[in-house]
Amino acid sequence: MPDASLWRTLKRAAANFSSPWSPQNGAELSAEADSGTLKRAPHRDRWATSPHLLLVMALVAPALWAQPATAGPEAILQHAVALHQSGDIEGAIRAYREYLAAQPDSVEARSNLGAALARAGRYEEAIAEYDRALSRSPENPALLLNLGLAYYKTGRPAEAATRFERAASLAPQFKDQVILLRASCYNSLGKYKQAIALLAPLEKEKSADQAFDYLYGTALIGDGQNVSGAAVIDRILSRGDSAEALLLRGTLKMRANDHDGAVADVEKAIALNSRLPGAHARLGEILFAVGEIERARTAFGQELALDPDDFVSNLDMGVLAKQDQEYVEARRYFERALKMRPNDPGVRYQMANVDLATGNPDQARKALEALIGESPDFAEAHASLAAVYYRLDRKADGEREHAIAKKLIDQRDAAQTGVRPR
Repeated sequence: MPDASLWRTLKRAAANFSSPWSPQNGAELSAEADSGTLKRAPHRDRWATSPHLLLVMALVAPALWAQPATAGPEAILQHAVALHQSGDIEGAIRAYREYLAAQPDSVEARSNLGAALARAGRYEEAIAEYDRALSRSPENPALLLNLGLAYYKTGRPAEAATRFERAASLAPQFKDQVILLRASCYNSLGKYKQAIALLAPLEKEKSADQAFDYLYGTALIGDGQNVSGAAVIDRILSRGDSAEALLLRGTLKMRANDHDGAVADVEKAIALNSRLPGAHARLGEILFAVGEIERARTAFGQELALDPDDFVSNLDMGVLAKQDQEYVEARRYFERALKMRPNDPGVRYQMANVDLATGNPDQARKALEALIGESPDFAEAHASLAAVYYRLDRKADGEREHAIAKKLIDQRDAAQTGVRPR
């Protein structure tokens, strides 16, 4: 679990983050977290043990509107707000819906219903209510923030990041409060440069913040800035053994082909926190790289048991299923990986190869041509497209793509060895 100082940091952040939509009492957005009754989807519960995701617990935003009690529908709304504030969430949900049956265009009640549903862990319903409210008030930053949080908690970082960005652009007071959430989304999407751009200006100010360091270190290592990443890891470890720092150090060792050292660090990280997001997936990657396929498969399965949407585990389990010629299962894994990183070139490449293997060469051709149009230096995509053209009796096109693939691979090998390609 995170140390007490981290919890205090997050709660202080929440305490300064108040809803602009609470005309009577300025209800704090931290109200749900402080109540101790926050509920989340079961496979997300482990996030509470990972500091880079703890901030979400401090930013849940009920944004309660309270209006004067009058006869009729307004009395129902006042009752709903009272139930919500007292912690009777199911009663509040029923009351909000009763009010909305009479006043369907109420943005306030629709937003409050979304917050109540989110607090009950019913995120898809919450998303639907926030969307309905936004259709009436599209420039409402509190609604955008809450919608982003709901997407975040359901493992949809692309959708979450978009809403956080929009909320911050509309309400500058939100900007600092959602930086870590945005950086977490960017890391999940593999957009490490965007995470670094957000976090680097804050390094001096937040160098004692464990959540910041883990997110920043993840972004630096993901971007290949290993020396800077190692400095952040050392800073984390200077505070004592940390599962997060060991996971990052294991990643660096994996990149340096020190597979034994990488396995040792990641296994130690898992021993310290068996629910650390991404740890089992990283172990699986290392084992996969050294040919320990069954151990890798087990590690990926353990990650997916904790988080069914983990990108790395879905991608690599899809590759394993494809190698086993289990193409339906492979496609299912790849589609789930694309949910986390829409349009990811590596996943699209794998899906095209599934098309080719299952007798759909023209579909594979279209997918690979589109992929190469966006990523012209993707050598393996050129090689696969060559195979597709040969299958379609387009020999000249196949030879052209084969030559391009060979040239790109030679250039890549030369860059790694320092030998000039012939």
